[in-house]
Amino acid sequence: KEVIEIDPKLNNGYYLAIGRLTKQKNFAFLINSFQEITKKKNNIKLVILGKGENYNNLKLQINKFNLENNVFLEGHKRNVFKYFFNCKAFILSSLWEDPGFVIIEAMLSNTLILSSDCSSGPKEIVGNNRGVLFNNNSQLDFIEKFNLITSISSKEKYKKKVNAKKFIKKFTLPCHYKNLTKIIYD
Repeated sequence: KEVIEIDPKLNNGYYLAIGRLTKQKNFAFLINSFQEITKKKNNIKLVILGKGENYNNLKLQINKFNLENNVFLEGHKRNVFKYFFNCKAFILSSLWEDPGFVIIEAMLSNTLILSSDCSSGPKEIVGNNRGVLFNNNSQLDFIEKFNLITSISSKEKYKKKVNAKKFIKKFTLPCHYKNLTKIIYD
């Protein structure tokens, strides 16, 4: 596991979200949900990597909810894997996704996943046994499933990660080559 220089504010671990700061990625929903979560767990941290047109609105929302010590907009990063390796879980809050490559990257990094069940990717990739899905745009269900992943047993977490690793073999170059060859020569 690669260790990164972690800002002291993240020493107790963090949850990670990655994507363009746009409506599609639904980070306003995620920040709003974290505002509710921090009422009971005030030491929870969320790191959002990405840039986009909603940066200023998200920054205002973080300030409005006094989440400056809990939610961090860290901008675009060239190497997201070091963030995956050091987070407690990856969260995908998208309203829609296609096909969800960031989930595959999280699985490759052995990261637990909490994802919206939006169509065209997360639902099909994460399924029921490779992570945890919450009802798209449902804060109540998100908070319930977030609490689930924070209390999930090490054994269950391990099973989900192993299932994820097995599943992503479908996305390797040799697998694509084999499938393409079958299409061409059959």
